[in-house]
Amino acid sequence: MGSILRLFCISLIMFVSGCASIYGVTGADEGKKVGDSFEYHVIHPGLDVTIIEPYSEKLIPIETIGKSSLSPLTHTIKFGTSEKIHILKIVGKYEKDLYLDDTYYGSIWNGDVLVKNGILFINGRIADKIEN
Repeated sequence: MGSILRLFCISLIMFVSGCASIYGVTGADEGKKVGDSFEYHVIHPGLDVTIIEPYSEKLIPIETIGKSSLSPLTHTIKFGTSEKIHILKIVGKYEKDLYLDDTYYGSIWNGDVLVKNGILFINGRIADKIEN
């Protein structure tokens, strides 16, 4: 009986962790210092999001808020220093609209998103601001 329970628990954990991005689980790691910068990895379905900020004593902890209700999945990430806070907003579960500091940069279905020193890169290219 104990081995059946263990097998069930392991199967459940593997199912949930493997399907986390399908169900819209969002979040971020605690970050790590890499050279003179601090690097965070953010979890969002279909995207590989990395945030790199210059290391500073005024660096604030990353804050991530995911909301999925009747409206589209909305993921808000706050990061930066106490003097200059950046806000990256990802809206959508499949086609995702990207906003950095309340400026729209376009949509992406999947790929890489990098914010480095306050500049947004999409799939390795600097993203252009789009006027709504």
